[in-house]
Amino acid sequence: MNTTHSLVTQFATCITHPERDVRLRAAMDAGTLHDPQVTDILVSRLGVEEDSRVREILTWALVQHGDAAVPAVLALLGSENPLERRQAAHVLSKIGDPSHVPYLLPVVADEDADVAIKAYRAAASTGSLEVVQPLVARLGDGDAGQRDALSNAMQQLGELGVDALMAALSDSDSAVRLHAAEAIAQVGEDAEPAAGALAIRVDDEDPEVALAAVMALGAIGGDAAAAALSDVITSGRQPLAAVARRLVSAAA
Repeated sequence: MNTTHSLVTQFATCITHPERDVRLRAAMDAGTLHDPQVTDILVSRLGVEEDSRVREILTWALVQHGDAAVPAVLALLGSENPLERRQAAHVLSKIGDPSHVPYLLPVVADEDADVAIKAYRAAASTGSLEVVQPLVARLGDGDAGQRDALSNAMQQLGELGVDALMAALSDSDSAVRLHAAEAIAQVGEDAEPAAGALAIRVDDEDPEVALAAVMALGAIGGDAAAAALSDVITSGRQPLAAVARRLVSAAA
């Protein structure tokens, strides 16, 4: 029996061992075992491994396998098992290849929140303009964790997504407008061109949206944002004026 075959056989046994630490060690060792059988086994474990630490090392190991692992990981995005879709998106988020965009877009729209959260990051990691509208289409969806994940994805895209976020500030759904303002704040200085659109939302009929717009103006900075905050202070509208005053003082 040659050494490579022996190592692969040992890995196949250890990666299913009942003890977590044994599986963890096997997954770490697999990062250097560039054998097609090892790649296949790693992919097969994505949807069944219950321990989060082991799953993270499985992800790392698959990234080390590079192009050899990608076709099987991409195929898992279409799995009926949400854990497989989730972990496949997680692996791809570490690679950031624009050619993966067509495979990622369906899971960006996934009904499973955990899958969608991983897909947001994977899509943003491609740095592709093609992912912007599908991501913005999910503004306002899910709980706070899911919304934060989408805001983080928009931050990762930076100025690439600013125009779409500005357009979303005029959406008929106040939840979308609110999330758009929060995402712009997360983007920060790269979203400086959004100052004018945010200034309009200061007068939003939804007080949460109005407050988020003021906070976003403070986050993006720049002369236009400063002027808009000054107008809010002058208006005397509470609590917006008080918030704007604090933001201006903090920036001084």
